[in-house]
Amino acid sequence: GEFYLEYGSFDVSVTLPAAYTVAATGRLLNPLEVLTAKQRARLLKAKVSDTAVAIITADEAGNPALSRPKQSGTLTWRFHADSVRDFAFAAAPNFRWDASAWDGILVHTYYRPSATLWTEANRIVREAVKYYSTQWYHYPYPHMSSIEGPIEGMEYPMMTFDPAGPTRIDLQWVLAHELGHQWTPMVVGSNERLYPWMDEGF
Repeated sequence: GEFYLEYGSFDVSVTLPAAYTVAATGRLLNPLEVLTAKQRARLLKAKVSDTAVAIITADEAGNPALSRPKQSGTLTWRFHADSVRDFAFAAAPNFRWDASAWDGILVHTYYRPSATLWTEANRIVREAVKYYSTQWYHYPYPHMSSIEGPIEGMEYPMMTFDPAGPTRIDLQWVLAHELGHQWTPMVVGSNERLYPWMDEGF
């Protein structure tokens, strides 16, 4: 739900079964430990790509032998974030993961294989980051992650949770809407519990 917190720095470690892929607020500090060599190479490509690069492909999603650096035990994912008002993460054993970049910002989309409309989500989110950055204020964080899941839309610093979307236009609307909350209230710091018009209105 909506929340109001002061800004802080977060150092978070998330330990989960090795089959899971994790998306979170903040920079991933230990990619050598939790990503495969192929995934790290694909992320390097995505950092200079204006089109989506599949970090975890449709064929790899849900197949730990192809998508994870090890198949048993646990892995610990480490993240760091400065000047944010909360920390959130998402994890699943079957995420597809696409990434691209705009002006030094990595744009990630994570989604279940059943979310067929989401093959276009990365382009939608990238274009929205670009639009808001040029119309309002440049996006101040190193990455933006949009996560598909069995929920309605909700925003956290550097990430949003979004429904699969019954239609393409509904998906575009919810991805752009939830992304807009990175500016209000995440950057400006308004109290979305007391004054929801200040961020929902924008």
